[in-house]
Amino acid sequence: MVLKQKHYGYIDMITLSLRTSVLYSLIFAAKTLFEALLPTFQIFATAAFISAAISVYRQEADITAVYVPVSLLAGILIYNVLSGVLFSLIDCRRVIFYRKKLTPLMLFKQAGLEYRHIENQKSADLINRICPGFDGEVWSMYSQILMFLRIVVYITGLMVALFTQVWWISITMAAFSIPFMYIATKAGKQTYEADKEVTKIDRRADYLSSVLISREAVEERAVYGYSQELNRQYIDKYEFARKFRMKVFRKNFIKQNVGGIAGTCYSVGAVLMLLGPVTSGAIDISMFIALIGAIFGLSERLSYGFHRDMQELARRREYMRDLTEFMMLEEVADATLLPKKGMSFQKIEFKNVHFTYPGTEKPVLKGVSFTIERGGHFAFVGENGSGKTTITKLLTGLYSNYEGEILVDGRSLREMGQSEIKGLTSVVYQDFARYYISLYDNLAIASPDNIGTSESRDEVNEALKLLNLSDMAEKLPDGLDTNLGKVIENGVDISGGEWQRTAMARSIMSNAPLKILDEPTAALDPISENEVYRHFESISRGSTTIFISHRLGSTKLADTIFVLSEGTITETGTHLELMALDGLYSKMFRSQAEWYSTEVTEYA
Repeated sequence: MVLKQKHYGYIDMITLSLRTSVLYSLIFAAKTLFEALLPTFQIFATAAFISAAISVYRQEADITAVYVPVSLLAGILIYNVLSGVLFSLIDCRRVIFYRKKLTPLMLFKQAGLEYRHIENQKSADLINRICPGFDGEVWSMYSQILMFLRIVVYITGLMVALFTQVWWISITMAAFSIPFMYIATKAGKQTYEADKEVTKIDRRADYLSSVLISREAVEERAVYGYSQELNRQYIDKYEFARKFRMKVFRKNFIKQNVGGIAGTCYSVGAVLMLLGPVTSGAIDISMFIALIGAIFGLSERLSYGFHRDMQELARRREYMRDLTEFMMLEEVADATLLPKKGMSFQKIEFKNVHFTYPGTEKPVLKGVSFTIERGGHFAFVGENGSGKTTITKLLTGLYSNYEGEILVDGRSLREMGQSEIKGLTSVVYQDFARYYISLYDNLAIASPDNIGTSESRDEVNEALKLLNLSDMAEKLPDGLDTNLGKVIENGVDISGGEWQRTAMARSIMSNAPLKILDEPTAALDPISENEVYRHFESISRGSTTIFISHRLGSTKLADTIFVLSEGTITETGTHLELMALDGLYSKMFRSQAEWYSTEVTEYA
């Protein structure tokens, strides 16, 4: 099954489930239809039993006359008892099947979204409404259609039964249901709109909750003691969302109960009106008794059950509109393809590149031009916000809505497939990921098409050796197969520096010809940072490296340094050349040197 970019409507509530599993969909459809017809059948079975029982009591018939209707009623009772258990077991298997089949669809869609949607608040809220529990939503929509059809069949069957006895009661009750349909549909839309509004608040509240309970923030929670203040903010947002939902629920609840009271009054009136036909002999007493239960049951379904089902159906319709909008979000072509092996280049050129982040007006890059040549070591330096990381995002294909050209050996980066771009670059970010999986998997995921092979394990061991992590790996209880982090049972946490070098080892595993370090050492002191860059530079010989940093102690390792200021490259050269130029780079370098030494060493 593949989700498409299309307009999703009521029909898709059915087809999505059928395309997921015809078997489960038909099983529960048959169950729903049978149970919808059962009450109508029960009316006639009950009437037949009462009529037979009266005849036996009056000695007008033998006791055997009640055997058939009693058997039918007993069968209905047995079905009601056993069906719940049986279909609960079937539904458990259905839940697992739907989750296994549908959850990957959302993961693939999210993985393929253009990066700008991930950083956009509106898109993030939309994703938060659609993606979590998508498998449950698909089944809920189908179930809601079935419930709606069930109540329609139920109501139709009872009205037909009423029509055969007293036609005018059936017609007036049908007319009585129309206002309920309108009120319920409107209530469902209001409920979903309320959910959309509070989703934004829920997302912020969930973040605060994660800060309050996450292991990553435990040290600062203890040091700063901010738990009480964040807890207050969490409660404020939670209460706002709760009160907002409650306000909508209260309005709908009042409408529903007013309808319920009206329905009950109508049922009482209908029963009283049946007394005339009963006394005149137009309706048999046994049928009258059966119809009383049917009329009150029908009234309850019209006023409460029908209202609830229509409300949920309207709510699901709004979900389908969100699904339509979500599926229309642009995707990167071939985003899920594995990195292409054997990528290489001679020269990468930025030619007059301008870039502004979507949803903002201030340009981040303003006519940036430079050249990266194979085998060289390059550094981008500048103050925070100067555009250094943005260059990385453009190089790695996260954004393509830039002006100008980015060329790889004369070929536009926009024309390259995602597998080629992934195979071209490898990045270690400042906020590099810490994967709470085995040490082996932490590195091997950089080369996913080779995971599990003996060759892969040899490459992991070599990467660990290059980053001086072999001793650490040997001390772990299960070696490469030891789970890292305390999240997993028997997991072992490692130091921040070891996590950092693990991320760098992962970069080496990728075999990409262009390796980028985007300030992954920002948390280290300058001496340690310089050692890390020097070590990485030495083990990356033969590859092209880009160091991005706002601290300049490691820039002397670069063959060429690009200095960015307010979105433009203002200076280019080696460390000695830029110091001799006595411009922005020289000023920044000397300023930082003063932080670490009472005497400024003369480098120029």
